[in-house]
Amino acid sequence: MTDSTTAPNAAKPKRAIEVLRERRGGIPPELKAYVANQQKVYKALRAALKAGPRTVPQLAAECGIPAPEVMWHLMAMRRYGEVLDGAEENGYLLYTLAGA
Repeated sequence: MTDSTTAPNAAKPKRAIEVLRERRGGIPPELKAYVANQQKVYKALRAALKAGPRTVPQLAAECGIPAPEVMWHLMAMRRYGEVLDGAEENGYLLYTLAGA
């Protein structure tokens, strides 16, 4: 005899986040666009830093992103160990990718 809870075709209970998304109508398109834009910025910053250490103004010019936004994202990447502070150049810190 097989218990219905252990049957291979038994439906998994939904996680709380899935239930909440269903109730609210899914992920809002604005949030999807915001996250997609952030991922593009992180990808551009990583690509620029793979070429070598860069300052915030250099990254801003290379990636076409305003310097305050570059700084914001660099600090997030730094907090999570993706970016390291380096030497100073013309009054600006050079940032490098961790493990590169």
